[in-house]
Amino acid sequence: MKLALDNRIVKHYIGFMKDIKFDVENLPENFGLSDKQTLTFVRDLFEMVKDNNQLIQLLDKKIKVLELKLKN
Repeated sequence: MKLALDNRIVKHYIGFMKDIKFDVENLPENFGLSDKQTLTFVRDLFEMVKDNNQLIQLLDKKIKVLELKLKN
């Protein structure tokens, strides 16, 4: 049951990451962010990296469990 939950988390995270993409090249030359927006962006970026690392660890565990099942 836990492995199925992990799959849903991964699918949701991948979908979320696809939704937040945008074309930076098309932003106007005078585009700017306030200090608060910049700090919020950096904080959110670090949270996403942390979440991504946790997902990688969960997937590694899932692979190990599946490998053990194949051996038995």
